[in-house]
Amino acid sequence: MKNKKIEKKVTFWTWLHRNRIKVAVLAFLIILPIALVFTAYIGSYTANRKVTFDETITAESEYIKDFLNPDEIDAFDMTIVWNELKHPVGTLDEEGFENGYYEFLITYEAHENFTVKNVTIVPVLQTDWKNLRSVGVPVSLTNTPIVTVLFNDELPIKPLLFVTVSEPHLYLMVQYTLTTGGQDVSFIKYVQFSLKDINPLNVVN
Repeated sequence: MKNKKIEKKVTFWTWLHRNRIKVAVLAFLIILPIALVFTAYIGSYTANRKVTFDETITAESEYIKDFLNPDEIDAFDMTIVWNELKHPVGTLDEEGFENGYYEFLITYEAHENFTVKNVTIVPVLQTDWKNLRSVGVPVSLTNTPIVTVLFNDELPIKPLLFVTVSEPHLYLMVQYTLTTGGQDVSFIKYVQFSLKDINPLNVVN
C-alpha cells in the first residue's frame, strides 16, 4: 500500500514538472484578473474615504481621514437631523444636473461646566467609492441651525460591479471656542454623519 501511494505521488509531480509552463500560464491568467479587480476595489474605496474641506483642491489641500461621531465631541453634544432633500433636475446628455440640495438641522448643547461659543461648521457631502463631492459655505450654528449643501450629482450610482452608492456622507469641520480658566481657546474637530438607511423628513420635487 505504501509503495502504491508513493508511486501516485511521484506520478503527479512528474506530470506537474512536464506541464509546469502550462500550469504557470494558467495560474497567471486566473490570478492576474483577480488581483486587478481587488486592487481597483480597494483603491476606489480608500481614495474616497479621505476628505478635504477646500472647495478647490490643490497640491496644498489637507486631507482628513479620522472623524468623530456627532456625540463624541468633548465640549458639547451635537444633534444632526436630515431635514430636506431636493433631487437635481436635468440630464447627462444636456448641461448636466442642477438645483439639487441636502438640508440639515444641526444643533448643539454644551456639556455641564463648559462655556462654548462661536460654533462654526464647514459641511462637505462626499460619496464612498466614487469622488462625488460638494463643499458648503461656512455656517455659524450660534446664529442658525439650518445647513444647506448643494449637491447636483444623481444618485444612486453603480461605480463598480456589486457596489451601489445611494447617498453621500455628511462631513463637518467644526470650529468652536471654549472658555477655560478665563481664557478663550479655539478648537477644530472633524465629524462624520452617515446618511445610510436614513430618510429625510421632506423630499422636494
